[in-house]
Amino acid sequence: MDDRFEVIDAFVDGERVDAAALKRALAEAEGRDYFVDMWLLRESVQDDLAREPVPHAAAQAPRAAAPGPSHRRPTFLVAIAASLIGVVGGGLGGYAIAERLRVPRAVESPVVDAPAPPPASFPAPPPTRAIPIEFSTDNAASRGGD
Repeated sequence: MDDRFEVIDAFVDGERVDAAALKRALAEAEGRDYFVDMWLLRESVQDDLAREPVPHAAAQAPRAAAPGPSHRRPTFLVAIAASLIGVVGGGLGGYAIAERLRVPRAVESPVVDAPAPPPASFPAPPPTRAIPIEFSTDNAASRGGD
């Protein structure tokens, strides 16, 4: 190959070339003939490559391991951790909200053991009469003061 036609090879291969150098190479009859030969050669190589069977992708790629227990463990642990964080966070958040919404209660006096009251100095007199009280669920029977 002639060094002066390298620019033609680069152009046929799709590379960027200097336009002035390409014009000089194609100005000669030998350059134009070389261009046509390289173009036809390139086209025939591409046709041959297109006719070759493409190896199956599965035969070339290494087989991925089937997902087994070791592949599921990280996902399972992440799910447990997320659930635990949700439960703990929800409980703490609920407690904080309940504390803010809590109504202040009256202060209860502490329980103190008080001494027993002294015995009554005067006994209660016996009853003189008994007043009977009757309860009824019938509204018609009660007139209220009749």
